[in-house]
Amino acid sequence: MPDDNHLPYSGISLLYVEDEASTREQVSRILSTRGYQLTVAENGEQGLELFRKQTPDIVLTDIMMPRLNGLEMARAMRATSPEIQVACMTAFSDTSYLIDAIDIGINQFVLKPIEFHRLFTALDRCQEVVELRRHQKALEAEYLRTKKIEAIGILAGGIAHDFNNLLQVILGYVSLALMNAEPGSKTASMLELAEQSSQSAKELGTRLLTFAKCGGEYMQPTKPGPFVRERTEMELDSTTAIKLSFNLPDDLPLVMLDVNQIQQVIAILAINAREAMPDGGLLNVSAASTILAASNDFTIPPAEYLHILFEDSGIGIPPEILPNIFDPYFTTKEIGGRRGMGLGLALCYSIIKRHQGHIHAESKLGEGTQIHIYLPIYHST
Repeated sequence: MPDDNHLPYSGISLLYVEDEASTREQVSRILSTRGYQLTVAENGEQGLELFRKQTPDIVLTDIMMPRLNGLEMARAMRATSPEIQVACMTAFSDTSYLIDAIDIGINQFVLKPIEFHRLFTALDRCQEVVELRRHQKALEAEYLRTKKIEAIGILAGGIAHDFNNLLQVILGYVSLALMNAEPGSKTASMLELAEQSSQSAKELGTRLLTFAKCGGEYMQPTKPGPFVRERTEMELDSTTAIKLSFNLPDDLPLVMLDVNQIQQVIAILAINAREAMPDGGLLNVSAASTILAASNDFTIPPAEYLHILFEDSGIGIPPEILPNIFDPYFTTKEIGGRRGMGLGLALCYSIIKRHQGHIHAESKLGEGTQIHIYLPIYHST
């Protein structure tokens, strides 16, 4: 059996509408072998109903069907989804339908009896448009997130230093008061709570400063394997219910890093994994070199990258939340203690972008989360 990840149309959803049973069976079988996420309808009314439920990437339809023909169905689809790619199959020799087809904006035509190489050519063209639009949307989302991070950085740069200076004064006086308080007294307990809260505020100030930095002053060629493992174990050493698995070969290539900043990323990802597995589970951390082509979906230049993967077996992230998890101050966590700061993954995003890399998440509810990091491999000149 072929690997689904390498099938020509893997990841493309297609609705196929055909009223003639033998043709429907034959074409469906052929399309299934190509890796489509395939849905089949027996007539135009059923096809329109399925389209409204699923919104596929491509619609492949016969034209001449009873009750609701393919062009009428396509017109109704275009009313709600103007960008949908529609390919029509027909044996109809009369050209009277062409005006309607042009008006609707049918993307491709395939004549019956079907020659499958022509069908695949038509679908290839539809797929190219789908992928181009996906890439464009990814670029737009990345641009908006980057601008949002920059805005936070400008704000942070204006307040972080003054914030930390004021906080240092508060911490100093709390420490002096503790020295003069009777050990074990109610006053000492309250001062200790104030000191703990001030330390949390200091951590927030440090994160704001990280946003404000331009970065790069501490960059040096580094082998990431040892400190990735060490920092992950450091954050999870008391979490006995979580099992750690590492695949960090000794021969991993060098990466140009600010180690302190990347350690912050590792710490945040480890903590998030712990919170995603409150009853225990498995966290797998791996790294390997990979080459990204010019057509990659990550809005980064084609090059050789180190791919670092954090994969947990936790509760997963709801699909409606997943696109927003790297936005500043987007959080589903409770307010209180270390929670609710809302800068963790946004900070990861900011740091990885400064390293000319990319970070993204994949997740399914109940099946865990994967955080992918790509960092450019260092090549000495």
